[in-house]
Amino acid sequence: MNGWHPGEASIRHKLGFDTDPSMLFGYTSIQGDLPHDHAQFHSTRLPFLPVATLDVHGRPWGSILAGTGERGFVSYPRYTTLVAHAKIWEGDPIKDIKFEEDGTALIAGIGVELSTRRRNKLAGKIMKIDKSDTWNIEIMVNETIGNCPKYIAVRELDPYPAAAQVADRNLTMEDSDRLPSEALSLIQESDTIFFGTTHDSRAPLFPSHVGMNIRGGRPGFVRVLPSDGRTLVLPDYSGNRIFTSLGNIEATPLASLTFPSFTTGDVLYVTGRARNVVDKEEAGKLMFHQDRLTTLYVTGYVYIRNALPFRQRLGTEAQLSPYSPPVRYLSEEIQTSRKLLDRDAVDATLTRIQLHSPTVATLTFSTSACLDIIPGQAIILDLKSFIGVPKYAHMAPGDRIRTWTVSRSSPMAFSITVKLKPGGAATGAFFAIAHKVPPALLKDMRPLELKLPVLGLTGDFSLPLTSEKKALMIAGGIGVTLFLDMLRQALGWDVVLLLATREPAVLLPLLVESIIGAGVKLRVEVFSSETTFGVEVYQDFMTAVLHRGRLTSELLVDRKDEWEGRSVFVCGPAGIRTVAADGLGRAGIPPENIKVEGFEY
Repeated sequence: MNGWHPGEASIRHKLGFDTDPSMLFGYTSIQGDLPHDHAQFHSTRLPFLPVATLDVHGRPWGSILAGTGERGFVSYPRYTTLVAHAKIWEGDPIKDIKFEEDGTALIAGIGVELSTRRRNKLAGKIMKIDKSDTWNIEIMVNETIGNCPKYIAVRELDPYPAAAQVADRNLTMEDSDRLPSEALSLIQESDTIFFGTTHDSRAPLFPSHVGMNIRGGRPGFVRVLPSDGRTLVLPDYSGNRIFTSLGNIEATPLASLTFPSFTTGDVLYVTGRARNVVDKEEAGKLMFHQDRLTTLYVTGYVYIRNALPFRQRLGTEAQLSPYSPPVRYLSEEIQTSRKLLDRDAVDATLTRIQLHSPTVATLTFSTSACLDIIPGQAIILDLKSFIGVPKYAHMAPGDRIRTWTVSRSSPMAFSITVKLKPGGAATGAFFAIAHKVPPALLKDMRPLELKLPVLGLTGDFSLPLTSEKKALMIAGGIGVTLFLDMLRQALGWDVVLLLATREPAVLLPLLVESIIGAGVKLRVEVFSSETTFGVEVYQDFMTAVLHRGRLTSELLVDRKDEWEGRSVFVCGPAGIRTVAADGLGRAGIPPENIKVEGFEY
């Protein structure tokens, strides 16, 4: 390597890393050949290989190379050479690859073993392609580097008999064109994408090349501008600070994104014009509380159904990275959906801590201005003044913004009910205070003068204005806190709450406290393995039933007549959401009647 190319130097200067002594020679981590251990990894551990190539217009496109979904479809015949023996499905952009006059083509790839988060990047040239039922793509590798695993979701994959079908394709979009609804839905669901870039250069020291990277986050971390339905906004999270992808965009403002669905096998490929936004004020105006990001104005796309010859293993769930920050919404979304209501110069002062158990507590705050919290919303707090700003560490969370469901609200105060998260900086600090201060101080924490800036409100998880005041609420564990303030405002409502929890003795008193005097008819059915717990004590306040064992989708189907005419709300971890989606779907509940919250801010 001959140093940072002009685009990389530019982005590093804009971000202030060009004066960091520890990163001045970071480019030396990029090797000029294919190490043996990388070659072994690519040829033995991968069921697929995401790659980036260029089309005849010089636009980067992503592709996903795979064989039958088994590992070992890549071979390593000789030094610094790989051969991918891939089944290329109709519509994959590699079919329209741009070849140079010498018969070669630029290519880059990133090998990712999702079950272990092990990953290695490569770049080089396609030397030849033998096309038949299987394409044999010979790649001469001249750049390699290990890649940041920080935001990769862990998955187990199994082979699957796919049958790819091009559902939609527009390679040259007009200015008035928008992405189709099917594509927008996949973007909204995606927690893993592949990010292709190119550096078009005539400088001998920095020859042209393409790059392929992986980006991860919580589902929907890539946003789409509602105003045009085609501009994608990709937040840039703290990583290894080498910035090869952003550097390429600085020099050549083009990029591609590839969105795979590991459950359906669908793939969305997009390409377009890219721009880095690293000015904090400009980025924050576009995406709430995001310091830097990349926009992609899509100029072409392909949507293929049932393409991937592998699927996420049945009965398993993706393990999202604990480092992924909350989804950042766009300013346009704030204005149109009221998901976020930003308030300037509003402080929240901690006034009380009530410990319900060693791991569950309610924190009450007074506010310096009226927030007009709608029951069911969550509040966004800036904890930097409380737990400090961490120094940079590659594999460490750096965000000090936290979002919690409001469990009680009034014009000038609110409460949040939180569960201690092992290793959690925020909840750990709150519980440390609760266990250290004198018990009398827990009832009035104002002498500590612990103030936190309120950044906004989020959520539209509220009871509808309807004459048919009947609801079904399904909660998993601490997810029940989302319903507490809603129940306080549910005058005249008939509510059935299905609660799956290991801590019924902790959570049921919270429900009782929320409905006293509320004028709501509540039936709670608790699903728990807790065998010593009884519900009789709560019968004076609500109808309470205990089921030994788990809530199942079959129960929801068997009792489908009971849910007819009810507004449905689901809040909890992925497991409970999956059960609810399956059972309610088979029970014939229309999707528009169901609101779901992941409780993963």
